[in-house]
Amino acid sequence: MWLNSVSARVLSRTVRNGDVVDVISGDELLASPPALPPPLEIVHEDGWLVAVDKPPGLASQPPRDRKPGELTVPESLALQLAARDGKRSELLLFHRLDRITSGILVLARHHESARALSAAWAAGRAEKTYLAVVRGDPGADPIAISDRIGRDRLTPGRFRTDRSGKPAKTLLRRLSAASGLALVEARPLTGRSHQVRVHLAEAGTPVAGDRMYAGGRGMPRPFLHAWRLVLPHPRTGAALRLEAPLPADMREFLVAHGLGFGLEAVS
Repeated sequence: MWLNSVSARVLSRTVRNGDVVDVISGDELLASPPALPPPLEIVHEDGWLVAVDKPPGLASQPPRDRKPGELTVPESLALQLAARDGKRSELLLFHRLDRITSGILVLARHHESARALSAAWAAGRAEKTYLAVVRGDPGADPIAISDRIGRDRLTPGRFRTDRSGKPAKTLLRRLSAASGLALVEARPLTGRSHQVRVHLAEAGTPVAGDRMYAGGRGMPRPFLHAWRLVLPHPRTGAALRLEAPLPADMREFLVAHGLGFGLEAVS
């Protein structure tokens, strides 16, 4: 038996998601391997990083309420790459997307890359652009929100604006509005947990259908999409421009509710 292309003579060796086990059997029957999760769309891949288009509902890191058999993005991608390449891939998470959020998520392929990407992220050198369907209308004029963000001491997992919290700034721009909803472009200039959701709620226009910040009623799901990301490549420092197209159900919702013309402003 071989584990990740190395002979494994200790049969009690622990394996992890993404490990590749090769077995030459005799006459005994081997159990069928479990089915792979649905493949993630790879937006960019090289020897330093992998960028995927994360679907909504998939967690970036293990959640507190993790269900049996539930996989995170790194775990799912590790299985996908192992099946493709026949070997385990190192994948390191250096930033996150909320479970409800779809779009661009980047994973480092080794520690040197993770250090460079984390440093660029912390220094504000990553340009992030989100698209969100919100309740209400923020108005035609661009808005800059600079309220600090901290944990909500009364609700685990929730955040709120707080004078004693960490500095945070988000730029908001309305792209279209109809029927009590609006399509908004949000550009967080910092990287606080739930920042876009908290600042949109603070502006009086929470993400429609967001159960934590807007009650969660009347929507097929919350539509918050990490649409574009520009960051320095960890090896060359050159600007790496990544984009994840809108999910089909979000695009259909925008068109059906008279908000589709807002896409012309960002295309």
